[in-house]
Amino acid sequence: MTRSVAAWLFVPAVLAITGALSGCKVTFSTKPMGMEAVNLNPEEWNGIWRDPANNGFVAVRVADAGQGVLEVAGVETREDSLELKKLRVHVRQANNWMFLSWESDERPGHYLWWKIKRSEDMAVLWAPHWDRIVKLVRDGALPGKQVGENVLVLDELDSKGYSILTSDENVLMDWENPIVLLRTKNR
Repeated sequence: MTRSVAAWLFVPAVLAITGALSGCKVTFSTKPMGMEAVNLNPEEWNGIWRDPANNGFVAVRVADAGQGVLEVAGVETREDSLELKKLRVHVRQANNWMFLSWESDERPGHYLWWKIKRSEDMAVLWAPHWDRIVKLVRDGALPGKQVGENVLVLDELDSKGYSILTSDENVLMDWENPIVLLRTKNR
């Protein structure tokens, strides 16, 4: 996934599908990533988040704290119009990693996902490293299948699968191209 696709944080779902059709590599999962929901504190999550590198903004609010669900809204710019996009984003964890997942409009039952690390009013996100994950799927180390030239679908991971994904031995996220978001206004 390119940095420009990721610029909208949670709103790249539509762009990611478009990217998949134009050659961008996309990794889906059949369930939200992570083994358990993160209990969300609205004081830590609610507000306007900004991507300073790409001048992108999204509004975030906790929709269900106990189930780890955020409501995220942003404006998508089209050639001739603006459109409000809203997503329900699952925040889940496995081992010491936190993940964001949201269901694709174009592929119901398939979730786009990223790793996230938060610290006060900053969040850093990393996209899955498609080439490395697809190799583990082909080798049988992770459950899933490649369903197109540039589309990979991970099946639900168990604790062994999350151990592989979150291991320091494997570099399965795109560490070189993070998205850094800053909370600019609390609600």
